[in-house]
Amino acid sequence: MTVHAPGPGHRPRAAVAMSPDAASAVLDPQSLAAFRRVCDLAPFPVLDDLSTARARSVLADVELLITGWGCPPLDAEVLRSAPRLRAVVHTAGSVRGHVTDACWERGVEVSSAAAANALPVAEYTLGMILLSGKRVLERARDYRASRVRGNWLRTSRGVGNYRRTVGILSASLIGRRVVELLRPHDVEVLLHDPYVSDAEAAELGV
Repeated sequence: MTVHAPGPGHRPRAAVAMSPDAASAVLDPQSLAAFRRVCDLAPFPVLDDLSTARARSVLADVELLITGWGCPPLDAEVLRSAPRLRAVVHTAGSVRGHVTDACWERGVEVSSAAAANALPVAEYTLGMILLSGKRVLERARDYRASRVRGNWLRTSRGVGNYRRTVGILSASLIGRRVVELLRPHDVEVLLHDPYVSDAEAAELGV
């Protein structure tokens, strides 16, 4: 099937396909206003069941689907109901739950928020690495139990992050971000990822 590119100034017909809870969580009024400035957004409620008569009616004109958690699979049957669908914009990370082989075979363009989501996850990971090196959670647990503050002069030299070795499993978007965030700290970073070449590892500095 051939899907023709629109001309300049074209406003694609769009719809939101995700669970109502997901829509409430990720689509605030400012986001919806931004979408409406560049596309004709189908009226709510969101599409969380693509087999209904209403959903099929909306899909018949849709060129762009804004998806999120709870979006049903976009299989061959759904795509037959969406002959004009050109792109899927996913508001979360992985698209494996709903973007099927039929989408790739159709040539549907797909984007996701995986890279944007990777940063806060990497920041949280960095925080937990540093807290772990300082034994913060263990010390908090011990203090809650005993109400006795430990003598810092007797603290093991193994407590702290100076010249600590940190292992990263997988050079994923998140893993690469964690490596980047660890650079200002005086730690040795080791990476395990069988798909990363020596040149890529050197570029990452691991």
